[in-house]
Amino acid sequence: MNDAAPRRPGRAWRWTALAALPALVLFALQAGWPWPFFSDDSFISLRYSERLLEGHGLTWTDGETVEGYSNLLWVVLVAGLGAMGLELITAARLLGALCSVAALLALAAALRPRDLRSAATAALAPLLVAATQPVMIWSLAGLEGPLMLALLAWGFGGLLRRFGGDSGHAELRAVDLLSAGLPFALACWTRPDGPLWALTAGLGVGALARRSGALAAVGRAFWFGLPALAAVAAQLAFRLTYYEDYVPNTAHVKADLDPASFAPGFAYVRAAMVAMPALAAAAGCGAALALVARRRRAFVPTLLLPVLAWLVYLCAIGGDHFPGLRLLHGVIAPMALLATTAVLALPSATLRAIAATALGLIAAAVDATAARANATSKEARAETWEWHGKALGEALGEAFAKEQPRVAVDAAGALPYYSRLPALDMLGLCDRTIATTPFPTWLDTTKPGTPKPPGHLKGNGGYVMQQRPDLMVFSNPPGLPLPVFVSACEFEDDPRFLNNYRLVLLDLGAPEILPGVAQPHLASLWVRVNGRAGLRRERDRVLAPAYLFGAFALPGPAIRKHQPPTGDAAADATAADNLRQIAAFYATRANVAAPARDGNLDLVLRAGADASLELMLPDAPAPLRWRARCVPEGVATVEIRPVGAGSDGLQRVTLRATTDGARVRTVVLERLPR
Repeated sequence: MNDAAPRRPGRAWRWTALAALPALVLFALQAGWPWPFFSDDSFISLRYSERLLEGHGLTWTDGETVEGYSNLLWVVLVAGLGAMGLELITAARLLGALCSVAALLALAAALRPRDLRSAATAALAPLLVAATQPVMIWSLAGLEGPLMLALLAWGFGGLLRRFGGDSGHAELRAVDLLSAGLPFALACWTRPDGPLWALTAGLGVGALARRSGALAAVGRAFWFGLPALAAVAAQLAFRLTYYEDYVPNTAHVKADLDPASFAPGFAYVRAAMVAMPALAAAAGCGAALALVARRRRAFVPTLLLPVLAWLVYLCAIGGDHFPGLRLLHGVIAPMALLATTAVLALPSATLRAIAATALGLIAAAVDATAARANATSKEARAETWEWHGKALGEALGEAFAKEQPRVAVDAAGALPYYSRLPALDMLGLCDRTIATTPFPTWLDTTKPGTPKPPGHLKGNGGYVMQQRPDLMVFSNPPGLPLPVFVSACEFEDDPRFLNNYRLVLLDLGAPEILPGVAQPHLASLWVRVNGRAGLRRERDRVLAPAYLFGAFALPGPAIRKHQPPTGDAAADATAADNLRQIAAFYATRANVAAPARDGNLDLVLRAGADASLELMLPDAPAPLRWRARCVPEGVATVEIRPVGAGSDGLQRVTLRATTDGARVRTVVLERLPR
């Protein structure tokens, strides 16, 4: 084909598809490897998408309107696929796959392949990207990374097409610059830190016009950045109107610009380069060689400046706690194009094709192997607790569909999504009060066992107790019996918690959390005794869920993370004894709750193991004025006794099974006529 001959669009796309083909094959082989990994934070976005489709707006739960997502465009696109009838998890996985494929095609199209040799050269960038750990782990994991990758591949690939050749300093019409800036504008709607890409890319575009004078450089950068500026302004106006805030709620939780964050952030970036060594080395060498070579030297800063700025940004925020280099998803596109610019500096098309093919095959093999061997990749592949959140959420949603209790959680994704119950996020991503609470002064992240990930250090125990959640699950599903994160640690010794909440062990057996995968599931569920999932008091009777009789009442604090050292040996001994009691309760599992066939929760009693609950009954201590029975009748005996002299109506109601494994649904206490 003659280089000067006009190119037919259909033929051009065939060469682009051919250039992307090796990367598409590698992507197909890699993307399914971490299955069934689907991040818990992905379910937060899905809950927003679901509620949007149901007419509740962009909200996470009833009541407070909070921007608990950080991926507006992704949430809306997933909701759009849901409106077409797709189940939302399928929609998120499909959208991720399509965005990854689109990114590989956009990178292949960046060099305008027109024959076999140029297609071989154009294959390098998509092949480098397809081999990386972020693409392998996150393409089907439900978050916005693939969309960010697609937009930046489109954006930087377009810049390379427009400015990467000898015409890089030519004057362009404003409409061309606006078009070049469009993908960066969409990136601003995809992530709150998207404007950083638009700003740094705009500086690079402006620098390309420096030979024409400062005014021309500013003009080119202005027209390029105008779409991003409009996108940011539009979203800010929406945020102020709808959420009454200047930043997303997640920024209050995660945006901790502490100088101490730089060390873990630098370690994160360094680990990222080790996890994709071939791409890192190729990009670094590519930038160096292209800067030395005369051809395309002026364009290299347009790619290099955004890459360096993003890596510095990751250092400043302390990196990321998710496996698989989630926040590196966008930077791999300009890094791959940097590697390509070095190949483009070679003098002949044949040499470029040979070098690109050799480098692409070697680098893809190295990085694909490193991606699978990486410890965090194996961690993601083995992670199934989100699906335990599904099992627990579905069980709670079915059991309490009528009562609609409010469930407080540390993990705000799968459990609330599948339960469809009102929820409270104790880590603050979806709660403004907790998000804007200052970091607790007592939190010492140097202590062993203290959670350190960004986004997990906010809490407000007093506020959570004021909200009086009906159910609480500490840590990741199926939950832990004792607090892990800030909010729960702070109310561990609060009388409102100690007096009003009981620990119920909910045994779901071995549910099929994934097709063909069944795992034991014993959930630790704290229940408010007088809440929507607890006692129901009527005029002359009390209806008590039987699972409260098998529950554990914490006598006092056991962890005391938020308490400064006092040197009080007696207090330390009491806390240790409390810890032993709850450990014994958890290990014995004498009486557990379990779903019945109709979805309601029963108490499963062991023969010889008493199950009791202390209740205030009016007109007692004369116990004969009250009678008790269990539902169903005949499976257990019920006894009412005063707790002690002067107990002012406080009674201990005790269940005893007549047969081992007896199931009790409800204990009915009825006042007798005077």
